[in-house]
Formats: sequence, structure tokens, C-alpha cells
Amino acid sequence: MKICFVGGGNIAQAIIDGLLKSQLPPEEIVCIERNQEKIDLFKSQKITVASFECLSEDIFDLIVLAVKPKDALVVAQKIEDLAPHSNILTVVAGIGISKYPTSASIIRSMPNTASAYNKGITALYAEDQEAPAFKNACTLFERVGHIMVMENEDDIHTFTSIIGSGQAFLFQVLNVYLGELKAINNGNDEHAINIFQDFVSSLGDLFGKERDFEMLINKIKSPGGTTQAGLESLEDSKIDSIFKDAFRAAKERSIQISDEN
Repeated sequence: MKICFVGGGNIAQAIIDGLLKSQLPPEEIVCIERNQEKIDLFKSQKITVASFECLSEDIFDLIVLAVKPKDALVVAQKIEDLAPHSNILTVVAGIGISKYPTSASIIRSMPNTASAYNKGITALYAEDQEAPAFKNACTLFERVGHIMVMENEDDIHTFTSIIGSGQAFLFQVLNVYLGELKAINNGNDEHAINIFQDFVSSLGDLFGKERDFEMLINKIKSPGGTTQAGLESLEDSKIDSIFKDAFRAAKERSIQISDEN
């Protein structure tokens, strides 16, 4: 599979890192990028850096549109002019398929930066989900993690709020934990961070083994104990509603951004 990335920002770099870790040969990847620092990075990974003209000179299975939202439609039209009827895989947030050049085959995706570690979660949608290009897009993202195929394009807004933005919500909570741990660690922040890293890693290990949060909680709490007291405090604070409100706000903003573009 030959892939051309148009734009080499954080998401593109994460996907590329994951693809290389999955043993995709760097010769299969081309990147169009102007930033010299990023160009140097790609070259150090043995990735070809090219100009837009390569789109008319070579045939790519997928052209990954990875520019800023404000530039996406202009760049997509440039791709269309140079390579009519190409297969464009967009990772640009907030722009619906209907707004792109009509003759191109557009596949919309919403990946996250965990793709760099082959633990990404990517939402995918296309109007024709039986097309070879869509199958190629699924294969690409399966190399860097998990995929979720959306039946409706609007479902991407919900996915964005849970997976895309949701990581930051959990980071916000975990930062509170880290702050409390630092406070009792005699000013040795590095030691606290190392302990915390293992603590967070153990959560994933425990869930991977049990896969039932209620059972995991019950293994920790006991009637009238400290855990029970803390859980009741969280319930009194309506922790469920707090997170659901955050998901709702992120989804509404995703819809607004889509309407603005």
C-alpha cells in the first residue's frame, strides 16, 4: 500500500510512527511538508519528502489529508486538480464529506495520537464502505490500533467527545491524583511520577484481566471502609453527570465547528 501524507502535523506524525512500528516499509510512505524541522524528522525516518507535483506523477492507494481545518478545502481542491478521482483519507476534524470536491473518493477518519504506539482508536466513515479505498483505510488504521466504522457520519461527533476529547478529560482527573501523590512524597517529584506511571499502567492491566468495572470496584471497597466513603462522596458530587456534561459539551462544539467550516 502506497500512502501520501499531505501535511505532517501531530496526527500525521503519530500515524506514521505507528505504521513504521507495524513494519510498513518507509518506502511506502511519502509526505508533502514545508516545515524544515518536520522534513528533517521524516528524512531521518527514511521517508520521502516531496512536493505537490508528486500527486500527478505517482499513483497512491491513499492520499491522507492532514492539514489544519482552515486550509483543508483549498488543499483538497489542489489534490483534486493534480490527481482527479483520487482516494482522499481526511484526518481533519470538523469538516463533513459533502464539503469536499465531489469527484474525489472521500473517507473521513478521526484518529488519536495513541496511533504512534499502535494503540490508536480511529473512527471511519465513507458513503461507500464497500469500496477498495475504504478497505485500504481500514487496513491502514488497523496497523496502528483499533477502528470503529460509523454507520452515520454524524456519529463522529459523539466519537470525538468520548475518544478524541475524552483522553484529556481523564488526564485532567489523573492530574489531580498526581498532585496528591506529589504532596506526600517529600518534594521528590520524579519519584512520584515514576510511581504514578506504574499506578496508571496497572489500571489498564487490571481492566484487561477483569473487564468489569463494578467487579473491580467491589474487590477494593468494603462496607463502611475508606473506599466506600470516597465513592459515596463522588456519587454525592454527581460524578457521572459531570462527565456526561463534558461529553455533551464536546459533542456540541464538534457540531458547531462542523457548521462553521
